[in-house]
Amino acid sequence: MLFSFNKWHASCSAWQKEEKEAWFHFLTLASSQFTKMMHYRKAENVEQELSKSDLPFENCLPKDHKDFLWMHVKGGTKLSNVVEYAKSALDKGEYRSLVWSGSGGGVIKTISCAEVLKRSYPLYQFTRMAYTSVEEHWKPQMDGLEEIIATRQIPTLHILMSLDALPEGIEGVQAPNTTSDFWQHDEAKGGRPKGTPGRTNKRPRTERNTKPQQQSRQQEQQQKENQLKTVIDSGHV
Repeated sequence: MLFSFNKWHASCSAWQKEEKEAWFHFLTLASSQFTKMMHYRKAENVEQELSKSDLPFENCLPKDHKDFLWMHVKGGTKLSNVVEYAKSALDKGEYRSLVWSGSGGGVIKTISCAEVLKRSYPLYQFTRMAYTSVEEHWKPQMDGLEEIIATRQIPTLHILMSLDALPEGIEGVQAPNTTSDFWQHDEAKGGRPKGTPGRTNKRPRTERNTKPQQQSRQQEQQQKENQLKTVIDSGHV
């Protein structure tokens, strides 16, 4: 038993030693990287330039649509400006379909643009997610150092909207004046779509009738006062 304990203690000591060495190596590496980055400053971000052929909508446009309006949405984009521009293009007949694209901080506004536009036109909608490469440039502040370029992938949202029906066989197409397939499936199973009230048959809350209780307490208080007055008048106190 003593031999087993000594063996276990030795293995634990060896494991602790390896763990300490690993942490020391990690901290040394992190410290050196931090010290190194202190001599750099953040420069510009260069986002990958996309073309219409790079969009994930191959064979998704109606056959008679030769071109579509492509609206780029960023975090600082003014919603009313881009929506009015899209409305004007549709009203003039310049385009029958358009695509909203936004990445990073522009994803939420991209969704808002599509939702606002659907209030004015019966549009078919098809949504796709993708990733866009962004290069982060770090400029050195000391001689002898080279520029650092870090590449990362950011999520990008693309929403295709068309006044005409999209080709058959495309899954996930949302028809005009309808919710998404997810909510339709949820309703068919007996669920309720998001945003609807939870309980429609809830009983109305009845107010408590506190008047009789107050009157009863007042009567009891009056009886006590009358009894006390009677005792005082009889001279028993």
